[in-house]
Amino acid sequence: MKIKWALNELQKYQDSALAVDGSVDLEKSLKKRDDEIIAVSPVSLKGSLTVEEKSVYYVDLIVRVIITIPSSRSLEPVDVSMEIPFSEIYLAPDSPVSLEQFSEEELVERLSADILDLNKPIEDAILANKPSQVFTDEELETDDMPSGKDWIVLPEDQHNDDTNSSNDEGDPRFAILKDLFKDDNE
Repeated sequence: MKIKWALNELQKYQDSALAVDGSVDLEKSLKKRDDEIIAVSPVSLKGSLTVEEKSVYYVDLIVRVIITIPSSRSLEPVDVSMEIPFSEIYLAPDSPVSLEQFSEEELVERLSADILDLNKPIEDAILANKPSQVFTDEELETDDMPSGKDWIVLPEDQHNDDTNSSNDEGDPRFAILKDLFKDDNE
């Protein structure tokens, strides 16, 4: 499926929107941009591209993809199904329309060349929506945490962060530094 067009090629769609329905393989480029990604299914795109008279291009898509990333707990591969609404507006380099005419909620970009390439924006949307924590089904069903010789992982609710305690003494190893800037504090 094509996701890169010359702007003069899109001018013929001023009367009716260009239907976008298909899939593209972005696995190689996504894995290059984020080394945590293990695998990426073909990215399914469904929506439309509308062209206005003054060289304004509206892209409205639903992006569906399954990415495989490591579990936050065990590093086992986890498939994450994502459905991302993608709505952006592009202005041709010579478009008389200014960016200020759009609201702050709208994503508007002035193109630097006479080419509309959705490859990087779609990748950006996928990476921005990638969850920061994922767990396998088994990990979600149990409270078992990884452990090893002389170490154990504690869940967030059981973690006691000593650095935030109200103990004024602090780390005794830093006691010698206490008087280092004494003159500055007076």
